[in-house]
Amino acid sequence: MTLKKTILFLHRWIGLLSGLVVFIVSITGAIYVFEKELFALFHPSYVTVTAHKGEKTLPLSILKANAQRVTDHPITLIRVPARDDQRQIYLFEALKRRPKNDIVGVFINKEIRYWDRIFVDPYSGKVLGKIDVETNFFWIVRQIHQFLYLRRDVGSTIVGTSVLLFIITLLSGIFLWWPKNRKVAVKRLKINFSAKWKRLNYDLHQVLGFYAFFVAIVIAATGLVWSFKWWETSIYWLLDGKRPNKKHEEPKAPENTIDAASEASLDLIWSDVVKSYGAHEGALVNIPQNASVANVTVYKKGNTWWSASDTYTYDLRSEKCSFQRLQNDKTLGMKWRDSNYDIHVGKIAGRTGMWIAFVTSLICASLPVTGFYIWYGRKFKKKKKQRS
Repeated sequence: MTLKKTILFLHRWIGLLSGLVVFIVSITGAIYVFEKELFALFHPSYVTVTAHKGEKTLPLSILKANAQRVTDHPITLIRVPARDDQRQIYLFEALKRRPKNDIVGVFINKEIRYWDRIFVDPYSGKVLGKIDVETNFFWIVRQIHQFLYLRRDVGSTIVGTSVLLFIITLLSGIFLWWPKNRKVAVKRLKINFSAKWKRLNYDLHQVLGFYAFFVAIVIAATGLVWSFKWWETSIYWLLDGKRPNKKHEEPKAPENTIDAASEASLDLIWSDVVKSYGAHEGALVNIPQNASVANVTVYKKGNTWWSASDTYTYDLRSEKCSFQRLQNDKTLGMKWRDSNYDIHVGKIAGRTGMWIAFVTSLICASLPVTGFYIWYGRKFKKKKKQRS
């Protein structure tokens, strides 16, 4: 068996093995690219408010207290919109606690954490709505995309393995597509829409596969980060030579401590952060339950394509910053990891990049379908000839 025949054999059977999962992951990925935009389309009253001229936002503690009244679970995360966007709401997230090891069967998702999302008008303090993500369409789409709606450990392994196989089919496909000369290359870059269905299907498979190759590889490679820890670690070692230590010790409690859950502390911490930024692209305030620290991540416009953010850790007892990690202090590996999601969905290149990721995801979904039809058509044709 020649090298080309061996690669064709691998391309065909690996594609058949991973095709169904690749199709599902690609379709759900295409939907999730515009998750925020689609959510805003279907829930406009949840995401925008009317700000009157000169009107100021209420203190973060008051907004948090209003949000806490509509949920039985403690609020642990606050999403603050961009500072120059006066029409955006504040989003509070309350994590639902579940017993550890409460897992029964392959199709049970009990180990996956869910939360309530509460939308609050920052000017009036009015709660605009609440969503339980466990039954939210986009969260279900995300779980199918990452875990096939199975148990996290089972589904993640299946998805990750299928994506790895898909990368192999992409590489073997580009090898099989590669032309001998320029004249042949020109033919392989065009789709003959006037041809019969079998020929058109073949063109759609190889031509679209070629055009989507580079972006598809990037999407697949960045997606593997959530399936395999060893993949993430490997990229860290490739970029930095080691995996960075992101952990830091919690500051020791001073003699005169205050309640870690003090709402006044939250306002003082947030005002301290705001003083450092004339403008920002949004922020996350993370208040872990039963912890004495609050982590604040502020997103900003960077001078490069990396997704830029600064992170601060505040001691809720002393109300002082005990740790900070600024964008300029991050290693190359850390900048990549913070940007991995934006690269995965194309957001790193703005709206244009998101559309490219969307179209590429649809092409990736079509490749197993057109590939299966090529294989089935040839196999069926051989059997028909043998019978005649």
